[in-house]
Amino acid sequence: MTREYKDLVNHILQYGTDQECRNGSQRIIPHWAFTLDFSDPTQDNHILKLRKMYYKGVLGEFKTLIDPTPLTSVTQFEANGCNYWKDWAAEDGSINIDYANQMHPQLERLIEDIKQDPNSRRHIIDLWDPENVWSKELSLPCCWHNLTFSVIAGVLHLKWTQRSVDTMVGLPSDVYLAYKFMQLITTECSLAMGTCMFSLSNVHIYEEHLENAEELLGRDEDYSEVPLKFELKT
Repeated sequence: MTREYKDLVNHILQYGTDQECRNGSQRIIPHWAFTLDFSDPTQDNHILKLRKMYYKGVLGEFKTLIDPTPLTSVTQFEANGCNYWKDWAAEDGSINIDYANQMHPQLERLIEDIKQDPNSRRHIIDLWDPENVWSKELSLPCCWHNLTFSVIAGVLHLKWTQRSVDTMVGLPSDVYLAYKFMQLITTECSLAMGTCMFSLSNVHIYEEHLENAEELLGRDEDYSEVPLKFELKT
């Protein structure tokens, strides 16, 4: 994903608009899309190699979100090695997110539907519940919110839709999450891995990350173990 990621970062730096947002200042473009081919596992297209990534935490997030146990506390993330969700939890550690609330019944049904009728064009997980967003009771409304799967000739493809994208901190983790969802379903349904199209809206780099973004553009994949310092925005 090196080329695709650099193309996006460069476009935001060159053509993005500087504006204020809910939690600071950002440079933003309205939308962006790219497709990654996951069919060859030796290519590691789901891994960003331009800086050190901490995928153990992302894997812990994935494990927590697919666990059918109702998600009510940030300690459930932490038990799986994911420590960053505490930034959105209440003081008592309680958490309410539709990533989990809406995920479990849909994921189980999706897998069964793909097994029964793989050629259907209705293999969708939709996590955006307007009532929950409007009530303001959620700890964080879903950023990635729609997963549309297609099975063609025994190959699974995914369109991953996101309403808001923190390009420097969140996007590399989102790509890894998309890959893990595809890996789960291909394993459960005996399918081959195909492509994932990322359909992104409100794609931004926070002002304090602009210098990091410029540095990243000068890197190649030899920097996979060299970290960049980021502030996680909540």
